[in-house]
Amino acid sequence: MEPIGAVIADSETPSFSAVTVHLLPGETARPGELLLAEIEESGVYGLGRVSEGREVNPYEAADLSHMRNLLGLESPSKREDLPRKFRVVTLDLLEELLRNGSTFDIREPQTIIPAGSRVFRASEEYAAIAVGLAPAGRPDSGALEIGTTVGTAKTRVALDANKVLPRHTLIVGSTGTGKSWLRGVIAEEVARSGIPQVNIDVHGEMIQATDELKGKNFIPGKTLTVRLSSLTEPEVVALTPFLTELQEQIVRRAFLELRKRAGEKGFGIAELVDEVERIGPLMEARTQTLNIVRARVEMLRYVQVIGKGIDWSELLKPGSFINLDCRGLGHSELQAVAGAVVRELLGLRIAKLIPPVVLGIDEAHMFLPYGEDSPSSGVLREAIRWGRHYGLCLILVTPSPTDIDRRIVRITNTRFIFATEPDQLDALRGVFADAPQEIISRLPKLEQGTCLLTGSKETIRHAILVRVRARKTTHGGATPDIIAETKRFGKSSRD
Repeated sequence: MEPIGAVIADSETPSFSAVTVHLLPGETARPGELLLAEIEESGVYGLGRVSEGREVNPYEAADLSHMRNLLGLESPSKREDLPRKFRVVTLDLLEELLRNGSTFDIREPQTIIPAGSRVFRASEEYAAIAVGLAPAGRPDSGALEIGTTVGTAKTRVALDANKVLPRHTLIVGSTGTGKSWLRGVIAEEVARSGIPQVNIDVHGEMIQATDELKGKNFIPGKTLTVRLSSLTEPEVVALTPFLTELQEQIVRRAFLELRKRAGEKGFGIAELVDEVERIGPLMEARTQTLNIVRARVEMLRYVQVIGKGIDWSELLKPGSFINLDCRGLGHSELQAVAGAVVRELLGLRIAKLIPPVVLGIDEAHMFLPYGEDSPSSGVLREAIRWGRHYGLCLILVTPSPTDIDRRIVRITNTRFIFATEPDQLDALRGVFADAPQEIISRLPKLEQGTCLLTGSKETIRHAILVRVRARKTTHGGATPDIIAETKRFGKSSRD
């Protein structure tokens, strides 16, 4: 390894938690980049993450710059050999690495690194060990290859599927920052690993990628339906129009009684109508009221997403990719589909009738709203809390973290945070892990395709900036060129 600088002493560092590094002429380092400070030549290093940097350049002091401008003199500051011009960066110390034969032991920082110690760019080997990345490159290794670290020495970012997926994943960021691109990358990697996956696709962004991954697209209400018995009473009530308070109570009780008796066999609309007729008199409902309730329950036959259901055990084989194209569904239908799918998959996993499965949910704030309950939120919270034990792995995607349940945000153990508006950052305060404030403050300005990756000790030991790799499948979430498309419409009308 070639040194790029050395540790220096200033008023605050070196310390147990940070060092300041003087960079050699011509060398640079980016925020979030990983560097190694040599503690002992025998193979003991401190691994640090660049949090801040500055240039010291007295040649560009205000009075000198002003005088050169008056005299028409050229600035010398582009030269790298000026004796009093240099750059320094601050490193937050993350781990200490101790060579142990062909491997390394890791311990928390406990050494004040001496000033003058050489500093190197962290190689892929060192960075992967310290951050907790998986070995990349082998299809059978369970490594999800996401991209590379930000910086001159680009380390491949490969995550251990066995650690990351069961503990659930959150992807957040403003529109157009790279969320759906990353979701496609993860879909490719999960498919490569052979794990079956189901995706609730609110905007139709994964349709073409599904075809390219040899998966199947289903349209709820047309090529896929959910069983009435897979819903909950709030979902059924939301789909049944114009119920008064008494009528709603009759429907709720009838549904719960029927569900209790039916068990795994399930039931349909006809059975619910019969149960309403049995329950109505017990609740002292008048004949006219009962007739109205019966008629309104019968209207569930016109809810397209309710039907015979789908045989998930037949569809979900190793490597399967099922994408639910939910474009055009009303809000209550969308909630019903999401709730039923999660409920059925969790039940099948508990009974071990399907292999472990990854479930992706776009626009997750619609199903897990902050400060309120939705028909689907109860089962989703249950799946997130208990899914890890049964192999139901959730990937939640949202552009609006302020609108999603804060408790759920904190339960996810792996988070990809793209450029996010300042007013959204408060909702993420608990998930930045050990990312320094200097990097957090730059989140609104992250370039497209770059994200902050954070996690727990079991998934990502330390927060790092990641540049997401290129897609192998078609990206369906690009923002349309409205000017070009409008021109095409105008041209076709003239033709």
